[in-house]
Amino acid sequence: MFVDPFEEFRRMQERFNRFLEDFARVPEFKEYFREYRMGMPVDVIDEGDHIKVIADVPGFNKEDIEIYFEDGDIVIKAERKEEVEEKKKDYIRRERRMGRFYRRISLPADINKDEVKARYNNGVLEITIPRTKKERKVVPVE
Repeated sequence: MFVDPFEEFRRMQERFNRFLEDFARVPEFKEYFREYRMGMPVDVIDEGDHIKVIADVPGFNKEDIEIYFEDGDIVIKAERKEEVEEKKKDYIRRERRMGRFYRRISLPADINKDEVKARYNNGVLEITIPRTKKERKVVPVE
């Protein structure tokens, strides 16, 4: 019998999301929670000799995205601040768009951080993380 060690985390996330959806019904919080629900969908794929992380990060420039490793996790952060001002005859329209995404993903210990490659194209961030070669060390018995 296989037991998924992450099943309880998924259930906790679902309960938390339901809690936030109840909160989002309050008019003052609707805008905030709309951005939360957008989230950053992430796929983590084990392809044998490497791990591939694919994240949807639409509306950002590649300069807005930061990727780093911390405590055995990969962290993906993206932040944008944009202001548009349009002056017309009798009015001024000024808009500000801000967006921030943050994901922290646990990784196995056998990765090679020095050879990580990241590509960003049409709102999709693809990170390829090579695994280190596992060497088997035989310990002689005395």
